[in-house]
Amino acid sequence: MIWTLFKKEAQSYFSSPLAYVLIGLFSLISGIMFFNLLVTYSDGIQAIPQNMTETVSFVDEVVLRLFANINFLFLVFIPLITMRLFSEEKRQDTLEIFWLSPVRDWQIILAKGLAALSLILAMLLMTGLFPLIIWGIGIQDFSVLFSAYLSVILNACAYISLGLFCSSISGNQIIAALLSILGIMFLWMITWGGNLNSNFIVAEIFHYLGISSHFERILRGVIGTQDLIYYLSFISIFGILTVKSLDRRNW
Repeated sequence: MIWTLFKKEAQSYFSSPLAYVLIGLFSLISGIMFFNLLVTYSDGIQAIPQNMTETVSFVDEVVLRLFANINFLFLVFIPLITMRLFSEEKRQDTLEIFWLSPVRDWQIILAKGLAALSLILAMLLMTGLFPLIIWGIGIQDFSVLFSAYLSVILNACAYISLGLFCSSISGNQIIAALLSILGIMFLWMITWGGNLNSNFIVAEIFHYLGISSHFERILRGVIGTQDLIYYLSFISIFGILTVKSLDRRNW
């Protein structure tokens, strides 16, 4: 049943011009960012003495910054992808079709989430050209490439779960998208609040609750159990909240 629902949702994405506009726009922006980072790195290497070039890390200056910028792009792109998942169904009253069938709410949520993730993965697939370009110019430092992709995919899953919830509580797509953007920004601000707090215990709590600290650790290749538990818990909590939101029809 989940596979059938997933195929339906994925087809609705990839049969829409919006999906290809988003993929094209994402590829263009990420490509420009990648090119600018390469040029900046190259200019920086040439501007410093030869014996100091080893102090400038290609990973830090290009790879980590690129994926940090990709995560920033998801602030806008993912809410645009998830805003219609339930809002459009509510507006057209097509959710009734699901509720009259034997399919469970969590199956609908999972199928819609996986469909949204498939579009995100299609976007990230376009960035597969970047490692080939790097390898072509003679740079073979791919030590954190796996963790970099893992970090943005985990963040994307978290943002999708948040977007699903926001879409389930509003029948207006624009409001759902704005709520998702504000929610993601709040997750970032929690970590910033931890950086500004002088109390060690409070700062650690803020760092754990905020998504940025977990993203940055995985991005740098430090894949800890606490970070994986955080993402799993985050996705599960918002999945449960979305189920509860859909249950309001029974109230």
